[in-house]
Amino acid sequence: MFIYVDESGSFVPAAKSDSWCVVAGYVVPEVARKRVEQSLGLLKRGLGRGFQDEVKLKDLSEANLKRFLGELGKLESTLFISAIDLGHQDPKVVLAHQKKQVESVRANRPNMLYEEGRASIDDLSGRLERLSPQLYTQMVAQIDLLDQVYRMTTLYYVQRLPATLSSFKWRMDEKNSARPLFEQTLTHMAPALIQAKSLRDPGIFVEEFDYSHFEKHFRNAPGDIPAYLQKAAGHTIKSTVNLGAVMRDSKFVRSHDVPGVQVADLLASAWRRVLRGEFDDNDGIAHLLGRLTVQRQKPNPPIHLLLLGEERWAEGSTYRAALIARRSARPMLRKR
Repeated sequence: MFIYVDESGSFVPAAKSDSWCVVAGYVVPEVARKRVEQSLGLLKRGLGRGFQDEVKLKDLSEANLKRFLGELGKLESTLFISAIDLGHQDPKVVLAHQKKQVESVRANRPNMLYEEGRASIDDLSGRLERLSPQLYTQMVAQIDLLDQVYRMTTLYYVQRLPATLSSFKWRMDEKNSARPLFEQTLTHMAPALIQAKSLRDPGIFVEEFDYSHFEKHFRNAPGDIPAYLQKAAGHTIKSTVNLGAVMRDSKFVRSHDVPGVQVADLLASAWRRVLRGEFDDNDGIAHLLGRLTVQRQKPNPPIHLLLLGEERWAEGSTYRAALIARRSARPMLRKR
């Protein structure tokens, strides 16, 4: 499968609410990739653009967008969203969150048996510490998105297209080639943080489903599980997923070169506008976007609304859009 990732919003602190920033992960099985690209091509032709041209949400009318979302809704591709309202993020809380994350990385240093491992911890914690609050917030949202994709696609596609779990190809918009610190930190942090979360909240694997394609490439044998992970879990771990292998084929690319990333850009921008209630037919767009998402455990909506501080209830257009998306999301479990 191909996972195309792009974001919408600047991730800088904001003085007012509804200052949403969104990271989108658009998951396209190989069997659907050609049709996704054809749908994007039809959209461009309808706007009088060539296939090599990029189109942004501002170039589309609501009618154009609805037709495009309707076409995507017919495919086996799926959409995952992490969103954060910077109008509700105290900068002090963001800095405290970052400091705590740096400390948690450094806490693993004594577990490293070799100097190379200790040097890697020092390098990673240093990179994390040097991120600006803006890039740190974006990294948190992006890693949350990657975790969603890994957890949800394994359960969703094993019931529908199990062979697509033999390969994860992550293609992320590089945005700015002058941001190597962010990109390198994200690449190194993602597997470790997703693994740490999996110890607290393991992913769901169903014995009756066919994971043979996934296990061939991404399962660790019991003897390959590090002792410190067994200790951290507090119980015997019989098997684990090699998250480094899941994330290995990750590349930052120019959206101009990758149609799937262009689609992710449109979807991220559309969700950001929906959360702010800025479409004339906001409910209709929320419904069409919701049809691309996958049902999460009730009562959660199919999109993830993040906070780095205390939890608060969604309200207004955000609450309404999340509720509509929950009603229109694809069921996680396939009827047999």
